[in-house]
Amino acid sequence: MSQSNRELVVDFLSYKLSQKGYSWSQFSDVEENRTEAPEGTESDMETPSAINGNPSWHLADSPAVNGATGHSRSLDAREVIPMAAVKQALREAGDEFELRYRRAFSDLTSQLHITPGTAYQSFEQVVNELFRDGVNWGRIVAFFSFGGALCVESVDKEMQVLVSRIATWMATYLNDHLEPWIQENGGWDTFVELYGNNAAAESRKGQEPTATHTSQGWA
Repeated sequence: MSQSNRELVVDFLSYKLSQKGYSWSQFSDVEENRTEAPEGTESDMETPSAINGNPSWHLADSPAVNGATGHSRSLDAREVIPMAAVKQALREAGDEFELRYRRAFSDLTSQLHITPGTAYQSFEQVVNELFRDGVNWGRIVAFFSFGGALCVESVDKEMQVLVSRIATWMATYLNDHLEPWIQENGGWDTFVELYGNNAAAESRKGQEPTATHTSQGWA
């Protein structure tokens, strides 16, 4: 599963970079001096206000990303959904997430003030805050979106070397911390059932202007 998770990360980051006119191939082979966490202590970093008490991006309290929790279906008699379908569902869900939280999401990335020496700490802080109250599909989408935004921010600030590092950090976190929950909740097949075919966007359209719809986990 490690390789497939890495494949999902690379595909999503490639997609997000391409939306800004960048190509993954420009950065994937950039030589790195190290990929582990840089030296430093937490006292060297301040937690960005966008993840520390700002309700507009405090995902633990957001119904739009909490709703898929507890939604389970039996997939025993079903074929495994192709990886291409998972990639597409992630892309679409990421786009929808960023559309709904564009302003707060932009505030978050702009407040991180990343450098090659502090990027891992910034990544770790945000991700730990994101999953502080547990894992659900919506927060996994937010995790991918944050990684994509961090890559774009790195390239915009001429820190291309960080792109492949971020991909490694994401794949490692996905494998070590999120994979058990994913498997316990139906695997990526369930994610595609919930978010495939641009389901999140269709759900939003269906609830405009006053209707409330929760089946896709987006409020």
